[in-house]
Amino acid sequence: MYGLAGRTIRLDLTKMKYIIEPSENYAKFIGGRGVGSWILFNELRPDVHPYSPENLVIFSPGLLVGTGIPQADRTNVGSKNPNTNGIGYSNVGGSFGTQLKGAGFDNIIISGKAQRPVYLWISEGGLEIRDASHLWGRTTAETEDSIKGDLGDDEISVASIGPAGENLTFASAIIVEKGHAAGSAIASVMGSKNLKAIAVRGDRKVEVADPPRLDEVKEGIIRKIEASEFAKTHKTLGSYGRVLPGKQKHSAFTVRNYQDDYWEEEKYRKIDYDKIMKYRKEMLACSECSMPCINYLEIDEGKYAGTTTIGFHASAGEAFGPRFDIDDPEVIIKANAICNELGLDVCNAAAIISWAFELYEKGLIKREDCDGLELDWGNSDALLELLKKLAHREGFGGVLADGFRMAAAKIGKGSEYYAMEVKGEGILDPLRTQISWGFGVITSVRGSKHLDGASSTEARGYSVEAASKIFGVPTAPFPCTYEGKARLVFWFENFKAITDSLGICYFSTYWGNALELLGPEDYAEMYRVVTGERKSAEELMLMGWRIHEVEKAFNTLHANFTRKDDLPPMRVFIEPIKKGPFKGCKLDWNKYNEMLDEYYELHGWDRSTGWQKEEGLRKLGLSEVAEKLRRYGKLITARPDNI
Repeated sequence: MYGLAGRTIRLDLTKMKYIIEPSENYAKFIGGRGVGSWILFNELRPDVHPYSPENLVIFSPGLLVGTGIPQADRTNVGSKNPNTNGIGYSNVGGSFGTQLKGAGFDNIIISGKAQRPVYLWISEGGLEIRDASHLWGRTTAETEDSIKGDLGDDEISVASIGPAGENLTFASAIIVEKGHAAGSAIASVMGSKNLKAIAVRGDRKVEVADPPRLDEVKEGIIRKIEASEFAKTHKTLGSYGRVLPGKQKHSAFTVRNYQDDYWEEEKYRKIDYDKIMKYRKEMLACSECSMPCINYLEIDEGKYAGTTTIGFHASAGEAFGPRFDIDDPEVIIKANAICNELGLDVCNAAAIISWAFELYEKGLIKREDCDGLELDWGNSDALLELLKKLAHREGFGGVLADGFRMAAAKIGKGSEYYAMEVKGEGILDPLRTQISWGFGVITSVRGSKHLDGASSTEARGYSVEAASKIFGVPTAPFPCTYEGKARLVFWFENFKAITDSLGICYFSTYWGNALELLGPEDYAEMYRVVTGERKSAEELMLMGWRIHEVEKAFNTLHANFTRKDDLPPMRVFIEPIKKGPFKGCKLDWNKYNEMLDEYYELHGWDRSTGWQKEEGLRKLGLSEVAEKLRRYGKLITARPDNI
């Protein structure tokens, strides 16, 4: 098949053996996320624990990765998520996917558990399992540098875990090339398998169906991106400088763990992008990228002199700034650097530590409960120290390392009310304004992730006419409107599922700017010139819908999720925004549930349970999914809603 490197590695770490299979065996759902989620659904029994050797870790670049298509540089990492017991996947950039396909491989499927720490070395010659005992306990940067030194090649791409993954921390992340993060606690699954890292190197070209037309398509994509005002801003400021001003304007920060959504202007100004520019050394790009946006920052003097960090995105700014009432940009840079080094997921780490800060403020935990740390808002030393304790499972960090639900059970005293989580994953994003964004976060099959169904339209300033034409939702630009937002989230879920399966960077798509960048029609042409197969934009979006249905079914079987798991914490229904232009706003219980009803209807799910219906799955060509749900008694057949 054109677009595929041709080979898939299936590795059993318990036996320390692997086989190579044809990648066509796994191409039913295109590539990337689609392939990973389909394998997990088919091969894992619901009773398999995420840390069991039977759990899988799957690395799968998108189908278009390695073909020369601009912006196609993303790799999906999939597993059963230890935080939710449901589907786990994360999408990561850099050059890992390009090099894996350049080595001749489309997927790595890993099971088992090694007796001692190991890392994998994958090249055009195949796979080698190497001892990593000397790397256990070391940071991701130290691990990458050591592996490159051992192999004698600085061009190798390395995906590694830090102490957070080794210690099975709920907030762990795989770090690729020192600054690209893959969350969903899959780093902890790697840690449970004694798998420290994967190193890849390859220069093969992936064969495509129509090379002359591919060159034309590449030129057209680059022209479109270069003409885009969004891309110009993004390349200049990165997501940090592009996103944060809009967050402030729309009261979309989670200030002091959701006590407010509006941060005082004088504090925001201290971390605005003009305060960050002096630390930037260069702007880096992923492979095949014509829109470089990855900040490489360095602090030259002062308390944090010598600190460097890669991949300083908007999430770091909101996670470690307003969330902790910290207005020192150097602290935010340092916190991001610690997360990269120790292999922590910025979003989950910030969410659970800010919860602890609020519990301390409310008197539900005392200084002696948290290792003598004073968890006062604005206390940067306490934040940085607790990040380290979280990764190493030290003291109070060990309590938080098990995640919100286990920690709340230990702490008690009503602490769960302040736990801003859904499905076991911490929430980073605004919920009381930006209705479609927040709704997409809460209904995410991964649990509180904004890179699934969350719509960016409420911050883009689209006209009603444009929103109607592109999405069929005239209310898409209005941040506090509920009408039409279920349809908008449904559209973006399908769009993002196919985007992840093709391996395209979100920033270059409609999720970035629907008036200027890449959408379903562009995808259809890319797909045709690479594979030689014609699929319309509608057919690709339908494939995205199918992928999402597979993931939903996995959650029903493995995590027993129902309608209650698609509801946000009660706090955002009870407590309004206290200051700023959206003062008084809070979620409306009735309107939210009406929106959820419509969302379920669009999917063809049962409104009362949230379960899938046989009729809908069969119409989508997913009869095998329906049959598996039926075997476990979790399929709605002919029972009407609300009985």
